[in-house]
Amino acid sequence: MMAWLAVGKESAVVSHESAMELLDLSDVIPTAIHLTVPRSRRHLPDLPGVTIHTSTRALEAGDVTLRDGMRVTSVARTIADVAETGTGPEQVKLAVGQALRRGQTTRRRLEVATADRSRRVRDLIAGAAT
Repeated sequence: MMAWLAVGKESAVVSHESAMELLDLSDVIPTAIHLTVPRSRRHLPDLPGVTIHTSTRALEAGDVTLRDGMRVTSVARTIADVAETGTGPEQVKLAVGQALRRGQTTRRRLEVATADRSRRVRDLIAGAAT
């Protein structure tokens, strides 16, 4: 929470593998605290143990949820982000399966979240959702 507050709670969201942990998806153990900010905030100072991701993809209302008072990327956005940035395919598949079984997301939400991602990401997530 301290890293999220330090970066700016109005524009930063906990994301990627850190969001997977907060959302209880897969069993990945983040090596850093992952935060996403708009591209316009890309010149933030380095924070030890924090990985800042910048995004040109605007965070829509459906892309963000609250967890323990923090803004966190939604399940579908988190899965799309980690698939794109290279989290192991087995972890992505596990996250998709868990999220669908628990009713945390739907196949349709995953399709929407990956519509503008690479073919590799779309195929990985679509394959895991079947």
